[in-house]
Order: sequence, then C-alpha cells, then structure tokens
Amino acid sequence: MSQGDPAGAGVASGAGGAASAGAASSDGVGPTTQWRRVHRVTPLLTAWKMAAALVAIALFQSFDDLARIPLPVLAVIGLVAGVILLAIVVSLGYSYLAWRRMEYAITSEAVVLRSGVLFRRERVARLTRIQAVEVGQPILGRIFGFAAVKVESAGGADAVLSLAYLTQDEAQAVRNEVLARAAGVDVDDLDLAAIDAGQDSVADVVRASESADAAASVGGPDAEDGVVTAPGAPGAPGAARDGAVGPVGRPDASASPDATTPRPLPAALARRLAPEAPEHQVFQLAPGRLVGSLLLHGATVVLLLWIVGVVGFGVFTGSWEALFGSIFALLGVVGFVWGRFSGEFNTRVAVSPDGLRVRAGLLETKAKTIPPGRVQAVAVHQGPLWRLAGWWRLRVTLANVGIGSDGDALTDALLPVGTREEVAVMLRLVLPDLHAEEYDAVVAGLVGSGDAEGWVPAPRRARWVDPLAWRRNAFRVLGAALALRRGRIWRELTFVPHERTQSLGVSQGPIDRRLRVVTFSAHTSGGISPTLPHVDAAVAAALMADQAERARAARRVAGPEQWMRHAEP
Repeated sequence: MSQGDPAGAGVASGAGGAASAGAASSDGVGPTTQWRRVHRVTPLLTAWKMAAALVAIALFQSFDDLARIPLPVLAVIGLVAGVILLAIVVSLGYSYLAWRRMEYAITSEAVVLRSGVLFRRERVARLTRIQAVEVGQPILGRIFGFAAVKVESAGGADAVLSLAYLTQDEAQAVRNEVLARAAGVDVDDLDLAAIDAGQDSVADVVRASESADAAASVGGPDAEDGVVTAPGAPGAPGAARDGAVGPVGRPDASASPDATTPRPLPAALARRLAPEAPEHQVFQLAPGRLVGSLLLHGATVVLLLWIVGVVGFGVFTGSWEALFGSIFALLGVVGFVWGRFSGEFNTRVAVSPDGLRVRAGLLETKAKTIPPGRVQAVAVHQGPLWRLAGWWRLRVTLANVGIGSDGDALTDALLPVGTREEVAVMLRLVLPDLHAEEYDAVVAGLVGSGDAEGWVPAPRRARWVDPLAWRRNAFRVLGAALALRRGRIWRELTFVPHERTQSLGVSQGPIDRRLRVVTFSAHTSGGISPTLPHVDAAVAAALMADQAERARAARRVAGPEQWMRHAEP
C-alpha cells in the first residue's frame, strides 16, 4: 500500500495568487472575491513580542559594555529606556506594515491568506482538506475581546493558517462560515438569502444587518450569541431552498467598482447567514480530577522525589550545589505540569453537526471544532498510578503531520483524564461505526490480556524478549478500525480507522528473526504511530493483506469530505 499524500495547504512566495480577469483560480479566487482584513488593533497585540525580542538582544549584546563604561546611573537608565522606546517604535512600525499587507478571503474552494512585507506569500487551505478550526483567546484577547482563528489543514506546521486578531463576534462568524463551506453548504447565493429575508436586494440585506449592529451598540435588540439553528436546517436563515444559506463577505452588487478592497464584515450579517450550529455537551472535566491526575502523573512524582533527594543530600552534606545545578531541570518539569494544568483546565466536549467541539484553557482559552471524518487515529493511555483511580487519557490525531508552529505536537487530548465509561462515550463519538456488541472487545483491549474477546496476542516464544507484556501485546480487527493493544505497566490501546490507513509495514531485527516475530506498523497521518511488537511473522503477513483490502473497501464506501453533501453514486 502506498503512502497517501496528506498535503492540502499550498504556500507560494512572491506576488502571485491573482486570478486572471473574468476567471476564478483553482482556489476560488476571482475578480469578485471579497478580501478582508484582521482588526486594526492587531499591530498593538503583536508588536510587544518583537519589541521584547529586540530589547533582550540589545541588552544581552551590550551588557558587558554598559558595565565597563563609567556612566552615571541616570544615564544608564536613560540609555536603556531609549533602547526600549526605539524597539517599541520599530516593532509598531513593522507590525503596522505587516497588518496593511495582510488580507484573507474565504471562497467556495479554500481559505486564502496573503501576507508579507518584503516577500509576499500566499497560503491556501482547501476546504475539503480542513482538519479543524480553532478560536483562541490569549489573556490580553480575553481582556479586550479579541480572538484568533486558526484553520488547520492537512499537512505540516505550515498548513495552519492564523487569522489574528478579530473581534470575538467576527471570529465566531468566520469559524461558522469556514465550517459551513467545508461541510458543503452553499453560502454563495446571497440574493436567495435576501429574498428569504424579505429584502429587495443584496444591498438591503447589508444595510439591514448594519442597522441591526448599530441598534445593538446602543442597547437595541440583537440576535443572541447562543444561536442553535444549524445552517441549512428548517427555520435557519436562507434554508428555504435546498438548504442554501447566504454568503458571508460576498461583494455588494451596488458597491463601488473596487469590489476587492478589504473591508470589515458586518457581524449581524455573518450571524444571520452562517449561524452557529447547535451543540450538546457530553463531557466536562472537573478541576479536582485534573489536579489529582497531575499529582499521580509520573513527572510530578519524579519532581517530588528529586526535590526530596536533593534537599536530603544538602542537609546531610551541607552542600547545596546539587540544588542550584538542577534548577533548570526542575523548572522544566514545573513548566510541563503547569502547561498541562493551564491548557486542559475546564475541558469541555460537545457534539454538533459541525463535528466535535473541544473547549479548554485557564489563562488562554481555545475552542476547537473537529469536523466529522477527520480523526486519523485514536490512542488511549493509562499510567501505573492512574490505575489506582481507574483513569485514562484519550488522544486523537488529525492529518497535521509533525509539530505545530507553536512547538506543540499536533495531537489533541479529547479526554485529558476520564473513566472507562467516559472513554467508551468518546470512542463512539470519534468512531461512529463502532458497534455496540464490540464494547466487550474494547474493554478487553483496555484492561485484558491473552486471546479473550477475539484478540490475537503475541506467540508464546515472544516471552523471551518481553516477559511482562507478551500476553498483553495483541491486535483485534473491529468493524470500524484496527485496534492494537500493548504495554503491561503503561497500558496503551490504539485505533486506526480502516479508511484512514495510509500504509502498512513490518520490521524485524536479528533477535526477532530468530524468534520468527516482527513489529507490525499501521501508518496514518498525524502524531500517533500505531505499532505492535512481537507479532508472529505469518500472522503479520496475513494481517497486512487483509487490512489492505479492508482499507480499500472502507475508502470506497466512506462519506464525502463535505459531510453535509450526499455521496455521489
């Protein structure tokens, strides 16, 4: 089986990207495309990072010189203040130019982002390859009401398009529009929406929407933020004909000739024509459970043991050099624990026609929507200490290969810490074709060993190289996915949906060759690597042939990438 191509977000440098007159490009960009800008406050929210970097570099390079020069204290303070002021001015100037040169568009085919001051770059995330849409609010954004929209497409770190910053309402409207278009909902027929809304023209819809926004700003009536009517559902705006809803950001036919000039999007128009789909919350992580899981985490245990050992060594020997020598390692562990607590605080999972919605965060909040059919693999883990409380961690991976632009692995903790019953609920959400009668097999995959419930374990001769886990290591073919079970102390259960299998492989070292066993791998996109050691060589060969056929059959009957459109026969 050949490896599939996960690429879906093109990056082009230079001034290209303009469509020929009267024709649209393959990404849907044409002469009537409505280009938009992020909020004008963006330079203020982004300039501080560059200013801090410039100040740190300047002070680091000239610290020794300042210490040697015999200058009064006030003169040194004034010089440092001047450096800081210069860095702020340079950062604001560059950030303003970057803002002026940045524009984005949402077409019927893709989300397109153009940016760059000296070198122009156009990045394209095709709607059919979008893996998730995330609305994030850093601490400053939460204070002032701004958010960033990240569109994650199939590919690597460069496939993540960041639209920062927008107002909170506009960010939600952009997310709704991207998901509606990715689902296959027709949002390009604005004239139809005008007719359904009882307006005479497109301009009337825009003017009515702007009037509604103006009325809301002085206390007038406005649509509630918690709209629960799905795009295209009965009663939804623009749903009278074939479930079509009006577009967001299409240029007004009566507007000025310069139809491609970026302009802000009326918030009420976005809410009316691309409302938020309804949702039903299925899980919320209690703070106490999160704290307990971190206390029982291996990193916390190592941190506590290390502190006790170093302090005890210092008390008995009177030397504290070991403590100061390990301060950076301790800070690294503390940073990991704090990052886990802050990032997974108040995790909530909900289901909607858009897919799975995951919200989390203490200081910086993130709300990610994973459309249906985007999960490439699922991994369930349990450490030895978590076994005391019966807790599990469930992660999913999308077709975002590698590491994100922020340095984080592109996997999502859908269930940071949960019980076995909550794991079963999440598995039914991410693997909707998982049959109810297979639940016992899933339980055996979580806590069992041997060949119970149809699992195929490693042969008995594998005990010579893996005496603890050879009966635990096993595989099971389910209706929706291939399940791989491994680990006795650190338990792991991995699921690979049949239609998401990219390739299959086996590897064998000299000892494995002697024992006639192999390591089996089911390759898929994302940050999870499903492998199973010490599989009988003949069994692995048969599994490869059968799984390749299952993967081909599953892809033939899989639904369309645009999940609200019917599959073509």
